[in-house]
Amino acid sequence: MKNEIERDVAAVSGTGLEPQFAAALAYLAGPFSGVTILIAERTNRFVRFHAWQSIVALGGLGFLAALFLTCAFLGLFLSPVAFTTLYWLAGITAVVTLLVWALCLVKAFGGSAWRLPLAGHYAARRAMR
Repeated sequence: MKNEIERDVAAVSGTGLEPQFAAALAYLAGPFSGVTILIAERTNRFVRFHAWQSIVALGGLGFLAALFLTCAFLGLFLSPVAFTTLYWLAGITAVVTLLVWALCLVKAFGGSAWRLPLAGHYAARRAMR
């Protein structure tokens, strides 16, 4: 399946952009740009894969960081230890999100259909439809 997706690197993108550039743009503003590119792109599986991966991975990590932060402030009413632990988890998740974002941006611009461990398989299946 990965070879089928990477074959579309040389194909024309429905966005009017080079496929690597369109795939990198899918990561630029996280899941928001992923949705925008997904709406604009109908044919190129390489671009659609990166748009889906942006939505699933960066959206999921962002949601997780926001959840930890919300639970941290709710945990403030329980104990300072709960607040500190959840606050640090939110910070670590935010840093991981930033690192994943940068790595995916570089890989997409380089023409690689590199899959993230959890989101990549789902994104590949969705891109093939």
